[in-house]
Amino acid sequence: MNINIEGKVVVITGASSGLGETTARLLSSQGATVVLGARRVDRITSLAKELSGASGKALAIGTDVTDFDQVKRLADTAVATYGRIDVMLNNAGLMPHSPLERLKIDDWNRTIDVNIKGVLYGIAAALPHMKLQKWGGPVEVIRQGDVVRIPAGVKHWHGATATTSMTHTAIVEPQGGKTVDWMEQVSSSQYHGPQP
Repeated sequence: MNINIEGKVVVITGASSGLGETTARLLSSQGATVVLGARRVDRITSLAKELSGASGKALAIGTDVTDFDQVKRLADTAVATYGRIDVMLNNAGLMPHSPLERLKIDDWNRTIDVNIKGVLYGIAAALPHMKLQKWGGPVEVIRQGDVVRIPAGVKHWHGATATTSMTHTAIVEPQGGKTVDWMEQVSSSQYHGPQP
């Protein structure tokens, strides 16, 4: 897949480590402006300074994705600072590793709050900006355990079916129900309006 990300404004949740941090580094190296959201403010602040020092544009905003007001502040600050959001990368996620029969209800609730509600909050925070600018879209991260069957004892429950459905709806709904190739890439022509 060949995507020109240079000059795009990308908001990334869960940017303090793992896939979020790696994605921020990659996109910044390709010329994207990255707005980093995570609970570990010290880590995203350090990453933003590093990326900005390497000729990139990066901003760190402390964000807990289980709190809609914080996610909205993340999106609003991105727009206030850089004028728009091109991509909302809903990356924050938990991976509890226990069989369902252990009945870890508190883990289930936390996973739903982060992995499902967090994605929905990201869409809700970014979509109004994207509708106004007639450009942009949400992206959901699908991890290996979501598409590869792993033995129950080590399977993590991510909520991928719910979040993939929400992301798909957020892409298709503004299109008037028009089908899009959403599993790999939503092209510029599949969004309303001209590319900035």
